[in-house]
Amino acid sequence: MGTISLGYEPKPRRYHYFRSSILVIHTIAWTTPVEDAWKLNFSACAPNGLRHGGAGYVLREHHGIFKAARAEPLPNDFSHIEAKLVALNLGLQEAVVQGIDYLEVEGHSPYAMELVIDDEAPLAPSIRPIVHKCRKLLRQFKLVKFHPVAAYANRAAAKIAEMATNETEIQRWTMEPPDEIAKILVDDMTGYWESIYN
Repeated sequence: MGTISLGYEPKPRRYHYFRSSILVIHTIAWTTPVEDAWKLNFSACAPNGLRHGGAGYVLREHHGIFKAARAEPLPNDFSHIEAKLVALNLGLQEAVVQGIDYLEVEGHSPYAMELVIDDEAPLAPSIRPIVHKCRKLLRQFKLVKFHPVAAYANRAAAKIAEMATNETEIQRWTMEPPDEIAKILVDDMTGYWESIYN
């Protein structure tokens, strides 16, 4: 098994256009992983006074076709980094179940990625068990590439994690995505527009 940190390259494509006092941005979030690799996006929401925490992931094959997603509510005593590590762990479990050899992992939590890649990273007692679970799962792949991305390129996983904060039970989808992220998945591939007013 090998792990590689890609850093922030390749970056999702963003095109900026100015129209009067409006900045218009066209974003294509999907970056194609190496041949035969699947892509795992993960995200989490920390608990707050209004909701419990939530973890989520989205798994897609090489051409961007949806394969699986999961929204899991988390206890209120989870920290944000614990929640993100749980989301990563759940996604890695799914990838193992799917029998994937090559995986690219994306998320907007570089710190969580660094913790599972770096065997020498100091670990707080609260996160040590979940980090070790992630590392054990990583050994079941031939190659895993870690690709930190900005939040705008991780919207589907973030939406799944947000959905988990409103759930009382685990929700899992295979082959057919939930309606809440179906458009996001298409937009990731074809691009989406947003306007910012100056």
